[in-house]
Amino acid sequence: MPTNRYGLTDTLLPCELFWRDNYNHILQHGYKLRTRYHPDWVPSWKSFGAFWAEDRLQIPSFRGAVNDARRCADDARVVLKRVDLKELAVLQYMRSLPSTPQNRTVPVLDVIHLQNPKWVLIVMPFLGRFYKPPFQRLDEVIYALHQIMTGIAFMHSHNVAHRYACYPSVRSLRSDSYQGCLFVELDTSELIPSGFHFCSSDLTPDMKHRIKPRSRFAVNVPYYIIDLEFSMVHPGPQQALDHVGQDKTVPEYKNNDPYDPFKLDIYQVGNMIRRDFLALYVGLDVLTPIAEAMTCETPTDRPTASEVVRALELIANVHTENFWIHLKSAKFWTKKKVQFRNKIRGYPDLSCWRK
Repeated sequence: MPTNRYGLTDTLLPCELFWRDNYNHILQHGYKLRTRYHPDWVPSWKSFGAFWAEDRLQIPSFRGAVNDARRCADDARVVLKRVDLKELAVLQYMRSLPSTPQNRTVPVLDVIHLQNPKWVLIVMPFLGRFYKPPFQRLDEVIYALHQIMTGIAFMHSHNVAHRYACYPSVRSLRSDSYQGCLFVELDTSELIPSGFHFCSSDLTPDMKHRIKPRSRFAVNVPYYIIDLEFSMVHPGPQQALDHVGQDKTVPEYKNNDPYDPFKLDIYQVGNMIRRDFLALYVGLDVLTPIAEAMTCETPTDRPTASEVVRALELIANVHTENFWIHLKSAKFWTKKKVQFRNKIRGYPDLSCWRK
């Protein structure tokens, strides 16, 4: 039953019980969860009111395997994720490769073994959601997509297919439940200097203020590829059979024939460009031929990841900082301001980008 007029309860969600049960075990390994998950937690709103009670925020059920924590040694914010041994092996393999900017796989800072030997907790940097804050200029989009596709190309060059490079079914930019691109997150240390709350990305960690993000073009924004639970390491031209991910439009899924998982990645990212960029923003028409090529019905007609990288570099060579974009849902004066800023300029000719 609710314990106050805000309808809050002092009962954890089923997906949160794991974190309460492992609070002390995680603490022994040098990481401290939020007070909500302390075994002896007493809701703070019982004493001080609920409106600003940080411990009222719940982990969304679809993110139950992920939580944030503080590293005891330096109070740094980190993210913990419960993964199986297969995903751990892929992550460790990717991070064992020579250090290079092309490797965009999320770093694994630490591994915490659990009582159940089938699972472990990996410790990752505290990263932000891909879609926040909204993109403002074409060069921001190209910079992000270039890092993503460079990372995918690097994975493919080492015979690793991601297979979960897709978007969710929830699509509301006004809600914190909107996840946008699922398989990429970004380092917000420069973008959002104040930081943000893990369960409410519009608020500062103490929930007392709204965040004030800087523009993506004004700072360095590293992007990282995450969620490798469906990834496959292939010693050769092996093909997959199972259907994974939330993108149900994949042509290969129309039957049960074996498919090329590398071409699946290309389709999924191309569809993400269509859904998270072309469908939401005005001013990104230059990406249309790339997205169309990546989402060809016939897998063999799709470009390789390296070819997509080269196409993005062609666009980047044409002073993309001069082209402003805006969300289709933006306010009237925002749209007018973008139209005023943009000048008539020629986009690059992409007719030969795959040659």
